[in-house]
Amino acid sequence: MVLKIVTAFDPFQGYMHERTFDKGGEFMYKILMATDGSEHSEKVTEKTIELAKALKADVTAICVIEGTTSTLLSVAASGSPYLGASKIIEVQEEEAKKILNKTKEVFQKNGLELTTLSPEGNPANVICRTAKEGGFDLIVLGSRGLGKLNELFLGSVSNKVAHTAETSVLIVK
Repeated sequence: MVLKIVTAFDPFQGYMHERTFDKGGEFMYKILMATDGSEHSEKVTEKTIELAKALKADVTAICVIEGTTSTLLSVAASGSPYLGASKIIEVQEEEAKKILNKTKEVFQKNGLELTTLSPEGNPANVICRTAKEGGFDLIVLGSRGLGKLNELFLGSVSNKVAHTAETSVLIVK
């Protein structure tokens, strides 16, 4: 439970600003960790656990469901049989739930609590909006290491988040 707002030093942003403290007087640092279930996401989870322990932070994991438009285009491009938009979303929701449950188990094994979210939308936009609206201090996400040419054509979630988020971003390589 949050009792008050006071001025404190933010180690990532390097300046003084208002922060919340819990009823025990502990500084509440909030981390938003993006995951997609990939092998690289495991590195993101490890780094987030390390930070959460050091900062005594509250962590929320987010696995964004990309939605029907991008998914239908991907399915069409792959030559897979058409499943229908509602079925595709259902499959994505089930996959996001599995990813988040697996991540939650890793946190619990490390003695940490984890809140999970699986909203729908454009991943970069949803991550930035969630961080801003939720008052998160840090976004942690992975870099897939796309080459410059691919990044120009495909875009990159980590690149877009790094350039549009209003909070600090840590990109784990």
